[in-house]
Amino acid sequence: MTRRSESFVLWLLSAGFCVMCFHKSHGTPLQGGSVAFMHRPGSSISLRIAGDVPKPGVYQFPKGATLGYVINMTLSRPAVSSWGDPLLFRKMETGDIVTFRPGANEHTGLTVGSMDARERMLLGIPLNPDLMDCEDWDALPGVGPELAKSIVDERHKNGEFGAVECLERVPGIGPKRVEALKRYF
Repeated sequence: MTRRSESFVLWLLSAGFCVMCFHKSHGTPLQGGSVAFMHRPGSSISLRIAGDVPKPGVYQFPKGATLGYVINMTLSRPAVSSWGDPLLFRKMETGDIVTFRPGANEHTGLTVGSMDARERMLLGIPLNPDLMDCEDWDALPGVGPELAKSIVDERHKNGEFGAVECLERVPGIGPKRVEALKRYF
C-alpha cells in the first residue's frame, strides 16, 4: 500500500468514527436545558464559598462532599488551623456557606453556616420549614412579620412541621397559602 492509500484509509476510519460519535450523541433529545447547564438532579450540592479565597461565590460540589473536600478544592494550598478536627468530615448540604478567615502563620480559620431564605430562593434551593427563623419566613411572599412570628412560635410550642403542608396548623395559614408557598420548599 502506498503512503497516499494509507492516508486515505486512515481518513476514512476517522470520518466513520466521527459519524458514529455524532449519531450516538444526537440519538436522544436532551431534557431540561442547554448542555452547558445540564446536571443530573440530586447529583450535586450548591455551596457559597466566602471570605479569604481567590474566587468567592456559589459553587457546585458532588453530593456527599465533606468540609475537608471543599477545603481541598477551594484553597490553592490547603491550610486549616486544626486538621484533626472532626468538623472536616462533616457532610455538606445544599445551602451551606463556608467562610474562610485569614489566620496567623498562613493558617486559615473557617466557619460553616447556612444561606438565608432570600439567597436560597434566588438560587432555587428548597427551604426547610423546620430550620427557618422569623426573618426567613418574612422574606416569603405573602408572609409578613406577624405571621412569621406566629409560625416560629407554633414550631417552638408544638414541634417541627416536617413538611410545608403542616403549616396549616398555624392560625392564619390555610390550604391556599400553603399551596402558594409550596414552590419554595
